[in-house]
Amino acid sequence: MRVRVLLNKSCWSAVFAASAGLTLAGCGGGDASPPAVSIEQSGSPAASQPASTAAPAAQPAVQVTASTSVEAPANPATAAPMQTPAPTQPAAPAQMTSTQQPPAAAGAPAQAAVAQGAADMQINTGAAAAAAQPDLPPPLTAAELAAEMDLDNVPDGTPTELLTYMNNLTAVPFPDNATPQELRQFATKVYSNVITAADKLLVGQAANSEQRRNAVQFKFNAYEMLIQILPNQAEQIRQERIQFAQNIAQAKDPEVSRFARLFLFEQMLAQFAAGEPSLFQPVLEDSRYIIEDPNADIMHFGVAENAATVFARMGHTNEAVTILTMMKNSFTGAKDEKLAARAVELDDMIMQYKILGTMMAAANGDEAAEDQLVAVIRAWIATKPKEDLEPLQMLSTIEMQMEDYRKMQLARKLANLMLEFYGDHPDPQVVESVKVSVSNAEKRTGLIAKPFVVEGNSLNGAPFDWSQYKGKWVLVDFWATWCPICIEEMENIKQVYQKYRAKGFEVVSVNLDEDPRARSAFFQSNALPWPTVVSADPNNVGFSDPNAQRCGVEALPFLVFVGPDGTVVEINPRGERLEELLQSVLNQGAGGVQSLSNPTVGAMQQVPGATAPVSRGQVAPQQQVPSTADADVSLKVVR
Repeated sequence: MRVRVLLNKSCWSAVFAASAGLTLAGCGGGDASPPAVSIEQSGSPAASQPASTAAPAAQPAVQVTASTSVEAPANPATAAPMQTPAPTQPAAPAQMTSTQQPPAAAGAPAQAAVAQGAADMQINTGAAAAAAQPDLPPPLTAAELAAEMDLDNVPDGTPTELLTYMNNLTAVPFPDNATPQELRQFATKVYSNVITAADKLLVGQAANSEQRRNAVQFKFNAYEMLIQILPNQAEQIRQERIQFAQNIAQAKDPEVSRFARLFLFEQMLAQFAAGEPSLFQPVLEDSRYIIEDPNADIMHFGVAENAATVFARMGHTNEAVTILTMMKNSFTGAKDEKLAARAVELDDMIMQYKILGTMMAAANGDEAAEDQLVAVIRAWIATKPKEDLEPLQMLSTIEMQMEDYRKMQLARKLANLMLEFYGDHPDPQVVESVKVSVSNAEKRTGLIAKPFVVEGNSLNGAPFDWSQYKGKWVLVDFWATWCPICIEEMENIKQVYQKYRAKGFEVVSVNLDEDPRARSAFFQSNALPWPTVVSADPNNVGFSDPNAQRCGVEALPFLVFVGPDGTVVEINPRGERLEELLQSVLNQGAGGVQSLSNPTVGAMQQVPGATAPVSRGQVAPQQQVPSTADADVSLKVVR
């Protein structure tokens, strides 16, 4: 979608943005980089875990070998980490290249001495450090490093010693002078040894509950790294990881069992998010068990919150609200201060998901939901202090969404809410920004069915003749070279233009670059098959271009679809919507234009890279996240 940034000091909730499927990538007001947003979804690692002496079932060490059929190793750094909070995050070689080294482990799962042990394992300082200190010996080769670490022998020892060994293995820098194959073999040995050491700890009887849980976490992480390092054996390793988790889920040690069950739940959640509808009810039911666990902690909170987010992203906002409400009821007043504090924050998240659900209903044609959306947004803003500008950013984004879904009356109501709540803000900059945004929204929503004209000069300096487009269907594309989304959208427009030009479809670009040198540089290496118009007034360029001012353009790309009679049919027909619109008007003639004022609800398809609605009147779901779960595996395990 298009994005406008009102003020740098304000940004709206990432969880709302992500759940709504509203992409924050876009170009607004000349700033191609909207403010970054983030939300913490899980708590700190196992802050206080009760001890237990019961041992989970022992597992044999995994037997894996380095693959020799792949020249370049996989990129472990890109692996999606397990969302369950972990006591440590073992380092992984980034790209497994000969010039990069992994960071040290984030923390030690045993005593402080363990962390110190990791620090002592700086065997290879890397090329940069060697250049700065020429007296240092040359870096060790992969074979020398493996020999010094004695990777062929996993030691026996106490639980603390084994955890120290695992921590040191994951913190050691990978050799920077090895071939990709040597790196793959070295990494395979490292993470296989971690699994073997974890198994030795779990077989013994001396480890306490926390030590066992940390060993399990090390083993899970090692499995994940091996999946990335050995793609040819990935399925085998995944199945072994699932089997290991299912076995220890039945362990007598409640901490180890609970940790494994949460891991399996997140595997099921990922599979559900990847498009497995049969898991809808199991995920919902298991979310309830997680929340109602009498020993629930911040880890349970994070996992349940993840489930709510997945439901919302997939359009099931009622279920998302249900999960969050259960969390609110269960965790409010918890003895754990961090858990209780997170529960307090849920009210705001619940309200935002309610807004999201109402917005989706309104966009999908529920007229009653339009007034409900205005009411629920007004109620939410009323709970916020005046200085909190998050609702303003949210309002701005939803207002634009309603424009893109051709809900112009609703868009105007939302713009008026901005003026109602922030038109008297104590910060004059906010007041001015709101007034400009509301004025621009009125201009954009007022374009439909009104005569349209493009004025200015062609790239050669000659006056542009708009009259030559009378009797044709014309797409006017406002863009700038600094807007990557604009360039991306142009590729879609080119394909449609080539397909429908013979049927009377034309395109006119209005370039809003302030610096003509940037525009010249673009056209030196690029060509557009249609004319480009620029401002005839050198003092009014960019968003001050008279064409942009008349249309209320404040975010790019901005598209205007004009009919043969010279009036506006629709704004922002992006992605697949452009061809759908053309097919409609070309097949139905003038009558087709009239029918577009009340679009019917259709199946929405997510277009890769598209950031605006791509089908008529239907809210686009968030792009599905890749599955990390395994097929044909029962994951209904939280009971």
